[in-house]
Amino acid sequence: MKVEERIKKKPQDFIVEEIPKIQLLPEGDYQVYRLDKSGLSTLQVIRFLSGLYRFKPSEIGFAGLKDKVAITSQYITVPSTQKLPEEECYRYKGGKFIKQDSINLKKETGFCIKREGFSKEPLSLGEIKGNRFTVKVLTGKEEREKLYQNIQQVKAYGCPNYFGEQRFGSVKGRNDFIFLHLLKGKFEQALKTYFSIKGSLSNWGNWESFYRDFRGKVEQYEKDLILGLKRGLSYEKAFRILPKNIRLMFNFAFQSYLWNEYLRKYIEARYPYLSVPFMEGWKLSFHTKADDVEYLKELKIPYTGKEYPVKDPLLKKIIDQTLKESGIKPEDFGREIGGIQVLTDGLRNAVFFPEGLKVVEKTRKSVTLSFTLPAGSYATILIRRLLV
Repeated sequence: MKVEERIKKKPQDFIVEEIPKIQLLPEGDYQVYRLDKSGLSTLQVIRFLSGLYRFKPSEIGFAGLKDKVAITSQYITVPSTQKLPEEECYRYKGGKFIKQDSINLKKETGFCIKREGFSKEPLSLGEIKGNRFTVKVLTGKEEREKLYQNIQQVKAYGCPNYFGEQRFGSVKGRNDFIFLHLLKGKFEQALKTYFSIKGSLSNWGNWESFYRDFRGKVEQYEKDLILGLKRGLSYEKAFRILPKNIRLMFNFAFQSYLWNEYLRKYIEARYPYLSVPFMEGWKLSFHTKADDVEYLKELKIPYTGKEYPVKDPLLKKIIDQTLKESGIKPEDFGREIGGIQVLTDGLRNAVFFPEGLKVVEKTRKSVTLSFTLPAGSYATILIRRLLV
């Protein structure tokens, strides 16, 4: 059974509570709301609220996108000039949001917002201390014994800090990254790949028919893009109609893939390991022991190595080789493509150590785990490690 089949059967099987970093004030330029939701993505709620109160979705600040098939709690900021109620709940049924006095998030799909205070600045991505998880995992007897053993290994040696599936939503196939088309200046192919994830391309080029095909399936900005092509915009100019965060997503997906590859190859070259299948035919490798755990705990891996030179000779060799195999040249670092800067550098911890990792409930068919992860680390990666 795949990891995806062992978790998130119901929203209540995957509970996430954001640990905020933001300082709450009695007054300020931004209202801070706690958003509790079930069965909805963060963006679904943001789009609904901005439409309901008639302001731009970009005016709502948030620190991260929380899972859809889950019960989640997070914080959002809204300019104080926008008049929202102190508290509000909506149930989602039949494709519509219905106002409610309250919601049982364990049984109903919907959300509630509650104003917790104010802040001087809006929330931005990554601006949290971490996330607290309670996850129900379906297991058999043998898998449970393996899980208990792996919990001890993770506590001792950490878990590789791979990017999880959520980072790769724009990937059509194993080697069909939208970003690679953009890097080659192939904006038409990039857009074809983008829309192929959403529906049939049979009317590509016949923009009136193509618009009819997609009208009920896509967001307003995607409709605007198709109408732009109908008006005769170039593929590059039409691409720029996509919101900046969407365009950046294509770059982040590819950089995350490269980073995962650096870490996987490093682990395989240096430590005893076990491998598991990942998405699109990729694989992830997890170390089972590390004699230099203190070194590994402090190791940070860059995205390109341009701004943050790599001192570890093995890691440098792996990064250089992976970039070369992917067709990435040093002159590509920091290029401007389609209105975004691509292949920028940064550092990410090679491993993470979950806090408070323990079994809080077990039945004949499942185990419920509780743990806290630092910002940017993925619970689905930890579950993969524990079941390897």
